Amino acid sequence: MIDLMILSHFDWDHMNGASELIDQFEVDRIVLPYLGPVELAVILASQAASIDDHTVTDLHSIAVGGNSLWGTPITMVEKGSRQERPDIPERPFKPEFLEPNSRTSENAPSGRATIRVEGPGGTMERVIPDDKDLLAGNTATSHSLDWKIRFWNRGLNVKLGDLIQSELARIGFPVAALNDKVRGAKDIVDWLNVKPRRGRSKKGHGGRKSAAPSSNRDLAVSAYRSALDKFSPGWLKEAEGKRLSNFLSLGMYSGPNFETDDEKIRYYRLHERPSYENWDWYYEDDIALPGWIGTGDAPLGEASVWDDFELHFKHELPRTQTVVVPHHGAAPRNGPRFYNPKLNHQSDLYAVISHGKLNPYGHPHPSVLSQIKGAGGKLVVVTEETRRGFQEEYRFFK
Repeated sequence: MIDLMILSHFDWDHMNGASELIDQFEVDRIVLPYLGPVELAVILASQAASIDDHTVTDLHSIAVGGNSLWGTPITMVEKGSRQERPDIPERPFKPEFLEPNSRTSENAPSGRATIRVEGPGGTMERVIPDDKDLLAGNTATSHSLDWKIRFWNRGLNVKLGDLIQSELARIGFPVAALNDKVRGAKDIVDWLNVKPRRGRSKKGHGGRKSAAPSSNRDLAVSAYRSALDKFSPGWLKEAEGKRLSNFLSLGMYSGPNFETDDEKIRYYRLHERPSYENWDWYYEDDIALPGWIGTGDAPLGEASVWDDFELHFKHELPRTQTVVVPHHGAAPRNGPRFYNPKLNHQSDLYAVISHGKLNPYGHPHPSVLSQIKGAGGKLVVVTEETRRGFQEEYRFFK
């Protein structure tokens, strides 16, 4: 059972993987970036070459007011108010801690997690702002919600959204269908699947040549590239057909909802390495930062994006032990920058890169690996061949 599934962005391979998990497990709720008609236009244009009809229909349903994906309730996270946070966070109460002991299945907590939005009501609505934290706990073992999840969504640039809609309209895409609850999804699918017209043969110096026909899906990708060229010409090569736009992506902090300065922490990690004879849990007693940050595909190497990210996680980033490197360690020459060495805000922090073993994009890029090393980070690589992935567990005691 999965209490909360986080879909950080809408890339086709992430969507496929999430759908497979839904088929295999009971999932209570999916959390995803805010998706309205304009955001849907970005996804359709950037991924027109690969997105399937069912995904178009599913995402369109959400964009026009739907509250589920694959039959599972959703909560979308939108950009919040960005009110300045105090320099010193409040110190929540400290729960009763367990005495340290070995990690066994008998010691693992049982029961389902309770997850609520901070503040009055606490209900997981269809849309929440990213400045409202989620509080989680196991009510079978504690009366308090001892864990915090804080999301970050920088939001879609208004200018970029307008440019993409304008370019789509220019090629005949049914822009009005983005808001149409009745026929919108069908009209979009029908338009995407229009067969390309055969080009007329032309006589050239080498004989007769045929102009390559363009399908509507090709035209949509071209419209996306045209909009991106007008928005930021230096990013054009990141706009190829099967690549994600990287403009809609959630970040997430996960850590204790209490101060841990005076507490002892036992940190367990599980990761397959050649030196491990038995793939088992190893623990350290000197870990003092029990936080974790996921970054999705966010271009954190861009100054304005990083400034928003750093401000939003003002209290959380200094308490983070493990970071997931953005976009599988990508560093395109002609595209936005993703990794920011400031993620590894001190030495000996874990930097996790998840990528396909034989991916065609060159992930992770050597420059990113060099920056992680320069920041004193501990590199952790997870591929489809890593049987148990990378897992962490913290146990707190006095």
